[in-house]
Amino acid sequence: MPYMRVSLSAELTEEQRQNLYEKLGEALRHIPGKEPFMLIAEIEDGRQFYAFGKKQENFAFVDARYFSRVEYHAKRDFAKAVMKAIEEVAGTKSTNISMNIFELSTWAGFGDLNDEFYKDPAAD
Repeated sequence: MPYMRVSLSAELTEEQRQNLYEKLGEALRHIPGKEPFMLIAEIEDGRQFYAFGKKQENFAFVDARYFSRVEYHAKRDFAKAVMKAIEEVAGTKSTNISMNIFELSTWAGFGDLNDEFYKDPAAD
């Protein structure tokens, strides 16, 4: 249910992609109620990035989404763990990684809809 798209300028081997996926799953443990097996990840390598007025040679962007809201310290620890995973696998320094975190109140998947603020009485 948590989703991460990791776009990297570095090119990875299949083994590195698998390793990154596993490390991202471990980073997910910082979000209460989330476990590594829940992660849906899209890893895009060999991308070209332009930022700060020029082409970036070793850059990464992460789009992370998950259901519900969590406290600041958990998000901070999660973000740091994601950046550390990318640095360890792809060699991209955390100062060259940008990340969005979206906390969603509604998530559909696996045949059902979950809403943080609504419980369907007919579902009981």
